[in-house]
Amino acid sequence: IEHSIRIHWEEPALTDYQGQTHTFGDVAHHIARLHLLFEESGIRRGDKIALIGKDSARWCIVYMAAVTYGAIIVPILQDFSPNDVHHIINHSESVFLFVSDRIWDTLEEEMIEDVRGVFSLSDFRCLHQRDGESIQKLLKGMDEKMAEKYPDGFGKDDIEYAELDNDKVVLLNYTSGTTGFSKGVMLTGNNLAGNVMYGIELGVLYRGERELCFLPLAHAYSCAFNFLVPMAVGAHVYLLG
Repeated sequence: IEHSIRIHWEEPALTDYQGQTHTFGDVAHHIARLHLLFEESGIRRGDKIALIGKDSARWCIVYMAAVTYGAIIVPILQDFSPNDVHHIINHSESVFLFVSDRIWDTLEEEMIEDVRGVFSLSDFRCLHQRDGESIQKLLKGMDEKMAEKYPDGFGKDDIEYAELDNDKVVLLNYTSGTTGFSKGVMLTGNNLAGNVMYGIELGVLYRGERELCFLPLAHAYSCAFNFLVPMAVGAHVYLLG
């Protein structure tokens, strides 16, 4: 992914259908800002970051930012009930939550009290911070912190993502449970890389081709072939949302 972003820097990567287009360079810039947020907030490698909302470019950016930082992403299906969402966030021990505004309105802060910060998927603003946290203050000074870290501006040569062994867990995928609460499936870097390499070898997509994604990216199949493979080969994904 790091290599792909560099060589496709100015090409379109993600478009919200009838909405904004993000180039590979734009995606990298957003990832850099989120990495800085994680770093300044004391997020450690292996910490869990929950993600719930309809398919969007920002959904993809959060997923990629978490994995390339060395955190573990916890995508949650947006049609789960609030009780299920509360359970998954707590069971996964997620410390950050990125959520659509509509879904956030259905959740209760006191039910996810271990979450340090909640962020909107519409613009990454802080919706909620745990007592004692200074996340909102940190976000207000993010432009200055980016300028301080990248005085010549952020460019493709500044990309440096976490180096983790591929046997490390990078994704907790909660299934639609048939009985009781859903179960968290632990997926490693090798699980994701295996799907990506399979897609590349099959030639399902090539550089510059366009694809329409209408399946929920919280499903492993959709995530692999509607998002990870296109990102790896330099294709352009339209997200129906």
